[in-house]
Amino acid sequence: MGAVDEGRWALRLAVGLLAGGVGLYALYKLTLNRHQEEQVGRGGGGRQSEKQKLVHTVSGLKLAAANRGIADAQPGCVLTKSPDSLEQRHLQVVLGLLQGTSDSSTREQTLVTLGNSAAFTTNQDLIRKLGGLNIVANCLSDEVTSVKVKAMNVLNNLSMSLANQEELKVWIPQILEIVEATTLNSELQVAGLRVLTNISVTNNYHHMVTNSIPHFLKLLAEGTESVKVQILKILVNLSANPSMAHDLLCAQAPLSFLLLFDSCGHKDVLLRLLIFVANLKESLNLLQGSVQYEMESIHSVLFGNPTPFSHKLQTLMLYQDNEVKHQVARIIIK
Repeated sequence: MGAVDEGRWALRLAVGLLAGGVGLYALYKLTLNRHQEEQVGRGGGGRQSEKQKLVHTVSGLKLAAANRGIADAQPGCVLTKSPDSLEQRHLQVVLGLLQGTSDSSTREQTLVTLGNSAAFTTNQDLIRKLGGLNIVANCLSDEVTSVKVKAMNVLNNLSMSLANQEELKVWIPQILEIVEATTLNSELQVAGLRVLTNISVTNNYHHMVTNSIPHFLKLLAEGTESVKVQILKILVNLSANPSMAHDLLCAQAPLSFLLLFDSCGHKDVLLRLLIFVANLKESLNLLQGSVQYEMESIHSVLFGNPTPFSHKLQTLMLYQDNEVKHQVARIIIK
């Protein structure tokens, strides 16, 4: 009987240990499943797609199925990276989102992301190769003004590339139209002028803005200081091209044009204005044949004899700035 009791006791012990092991395993699985459910619940109810993760990490956009805490922990998260480290796949997702959404807030945020990345030469080329120039430029037709402003800012950076300018030239008429039609001194107007400034750095597209010269001069007379500076950057670029001299000299000068040469004016405006005139004076000496200029033309106001402009120059020779004096000397000597 002793041997039998010992055998039964050993059997009961084995069964008990087995049952305990199963119980512990079941308890482990139950705990694990609950933990996973809690994680899924915090993540919005499902696993994020790879595309959603990329959009979130590049743009910082709040997607329906995205959770910032989880996204930040993913390998390759670029929220903390500088814009120049964005890869092609990231830019593809952002461009796709911009093209595929009509939500103004989302479009603005994606344009900001593209604008930051387009500050780097490598990304300027990459965005062009991905077809991004047209995608961004199409936003100029958006009904929301703030979206247009953000699109202009992106184009401003993208237009730093000469290769991009060649593709963007088809959008110059629309940019000019926006600049002329929008509210005076508005953020959109200044943003558009910045794009035109970059595009006018070379002579390649000067002929496309010829008809806008009268409006540029109007903005020069009526605009704020920031608008005046942007307009003068464009006019200086145009005046450096001798083939544009005739159109500039024949344009009608605003009534208040000579007031811009007052020594009490802002130096940035005055200096660029003098460079503009000095460039025209040099080109004037290259023009062949006699040209009949209207009394109100830039040519008559600046180079008529005698002219009040000469008195302005005499006063500016006493200006306490060597750069200003140098440009005055260029005008007088030429």
